[in-house]
Amino acid sequence: MAKIAVAQMDSDMVSVEVNLEKTQALVDDAAARGAELVLLPEVALRGQDADGGAIAHEIPGPATDALAEMARRANAWVIMGLTEANPDGKPFNSAVVLGPDGKIVDVYRKIFLYLGEADGHTPGEEACLLDLGFCTAGLTICYDYIFPEYLRRLVLGGAELLLHPTAWVDTQACRDWHYPAAEAYRAQCLVRALENQVFFASANIIGPWDAGGWLEGVGRSSIIAPWGEVLAEVANDEGDGQGLAVADLDFDRVAQWCEQVAPYMRDFRAKTIPEV
Repeated sequence: MAKIAVAQMDSDMVSVEVNLEKTQALVDDAAARGAELVLLPEVALRGQDADGGAIAHEIPGPATDALAEMARRANAWVIMGLTEANPDGKPFNSAVVLGPDGKIVDVYRKIFLYLGEADGHTPGEEACLLDLGFCTAGLTICYDYIFPEYLRRLVLGGAELLLHPTAWVDTQACRDWHYPAAEAYRAQCLVRALENQVFFASANIIGPWDAGGWLEGVGRSSIIAPWGEVLAEVANDEGDGQGLAVADLDFDRVAQWCEQVAPYMRDFRAKTIPEV
């Protein structure tokens, strides 16, 4: 059994300091509620330099030092998305993993870059499996989860929990296509949990994501059980939509679910898939 939290955040477009203050409040709240892990959204620790350019963070650096102190204070894992400086070229869209002792345990770099994101970022090349003590977790970022084969590889590699920091937005193009961004985002979270028989935790942004108002975070951050139950979610319609979803994960129940209702991962592992 483990208690985890996902944080939904309205990330400030300009100030890293403001975003660190918001992060501190969310992590402190999660710690007060007994969370052993706090997952924050994709690139939530953003900001701009004096010329209006996006800040890319060194890892380790001042921003991760601040996150390390939060993790130590909370005695919890803290995972947060940020733009990571790359001395060899375009920056990475990354998630930094801080252990309860404040040490940097891993840095995952987003592998699948969405549309124009590839113009300004370097894709990652390595998957990320984390030994959290209470379980093995696979770490993904946003668009990564569109690819079921990639997530299935993490699960076959031992992941019992999939962690998904994201900045899932609605756009005018989505509306023109009658694409229900919030509903589609939630549906895919549910499917990834169900098809892989793992817990799924997704931390999303809420509110405007760009100065022109074209991109709007859809919120609906949640923690979902392998049987499709939404164990906890952040309500978009309360206050400013920022907050926590906190849930207990009972890993012992997963085997019972698979035995009584859903043996399909067992059957998949036992089957030789024919070539097409």
